[in-house]
Amino acid sequence: MAETADISTSVPEEEESSEGANAPKEKKSGGESSSGGFNVDAPAFKPRADTTGVEDIMPKLSQRHKQNLRGFYQAYNGEYVSYYVGVLKTFNAKNGYGFVECKQAKEDWGVDVFVHKNNVPTPWTLGQPVEFAVQVNLKGQPQAYDCNWLPRLPQTNAVTPGTTPGLPGKGRAQQGPGSAPGSAPGSGPVSAAGAQAAASDKPEEETLSNEPRRLGTLKSFSSQHGYGFISCPETNQAYKRDVYLDKSQVGESWQWNQLLEFSVSFNERGQPQARHVNWDPVPLIGTDARDVKRNFAPKTLDQLKRLLKLLHEKNNETAVVTAIDLQGGSGAEQSQEDPDVDYLFFVLDRFSSKEETIKSIKDFVKMLFVLMLSRTLKLQKSRTKTLRLIEWFEAASSKIQMQSEAIQPHIQDVLRQINQHIMGAAQENVELQDKALADKLHAAFTELREKANRAANAAIANAPADVSRGP
Repeated sequence: MAETADISTSVPEEEESSEGANAPKEKKSGGESSSGGFNVDAPAFKPRADTTGVEDIMPKLSQRHKQNLRGFYQAYNGEYVSYYVGVLKTFNAKNGYGFVECKQAKEDWGVDVFVHKNNVPTPWTLGQPVEFAVQVNLKGQPQAYDCNWLPRLPQTNAVTPGTTPGLPGKGRAQQGPGSAPGSAPGSGPVSAAGAQAAASDKPEEETLSNEPRRLGTLKSFSSQHGYGFISCPETNQAYKRDVYLDKSQVGESWQWNQLLEFSVSFNERGQPQARHVNWDPVPLIGTDARDVKRNFAPKTLDQLKRLLKLLHEKNNETAVVTAIDLQGGSGAEQSQEDPDVDYLFFVLDRFSSKEETIKSIKDFVKMLFVLMLSRTLKLQKSRTKTLRLIEWFEAASSKIQMQSEAIQPHIQDVLRQINQHIMGAAQENVELQDKALADKLHAAFTELREKANRAANAAIANAPADVSRGP
């Protein structure tokens, strides 16, 4: 029976590089060939951690190269493990294998990493960067798999694999594609590979997804490597993977499983990346403080996601009405789970313009809105939030058209309720002891009430005479 080499478990001995000398020789035992199979008599593999002269490739990678990196993979035990990044050091097309040089891998394993021809692209180039995972054979020797070959780095005097370097003063323009087995096409002074690598140095514009902003939790982050992953059910269902989180998006302080809000963008490979990350997305009633360790109920998260979808669709009116209902306004029952979540401010925080927002909602909703704003005032303990509520009250109340048929039957009752809420806020909200804030609120309410009275008087004056009584 013909012998077959088991590449996954035995490093070949024919490699002519210095690594070949470092690989333990297999002894023939029980008729087993030294070129394949297992050998229980093989000496134990002992890593050597001398990395003198081994260059770290990461600083040489352009932004485009780094965007192509996958970063982590999920191991069989469920843990996330970082890929290695190195360069193709040697490759023998005849024997069908070579070695990858990687500073971190050499620190971990003591040797360069074996790579089989099945994991090497055609054409290949010595010095080409590669991101890879490592598995070991029975002797503990590292072997590269799951290889992600990156664009070649620009090289001024690169030698085409399988050829002799040109003599000093001699051009290499005559060396064209296919000059030797395994050679890279266009490897002259201005090669296609060099042009591609030079172009790769230009920063790419990120491609944002046309989808709502997402809520997810911080699943992992490595300060050493500068990236991590966000777990999000919606993106996981759409893209079958967690969302990559770059260190540039990370705040000064964070917690595992912390709730985040983010936009989705894509790298060249179409993999989701988190952008414009909000590390404190959920406001709480009565305070500016956020609880980063807080775990919100699934129903609460669903409601917040619903609001994000409405805001993404520019459906401002429904977003306002939904927030009012969730907060117990307009006669709706307030959410019993996480009752301190401030749904109203969750929406207000995401409106870009008061004027445009108010213009997009009907007068009846404006009336409910100012009623909810006055009700929320007495719950606040923050000056910033108190001022923002007064500014929204001022802007919305000034735009209500009192002549609207939807308004007139309800406005007097609404004014009474607003007056009660403002009186209660004056007692419970210490920030309204500030005369400037109190005067600003009083002026806005006075203008609203006077406008309603003028509209009521005009309606009476314009009402048709009751002719049924006669002269």
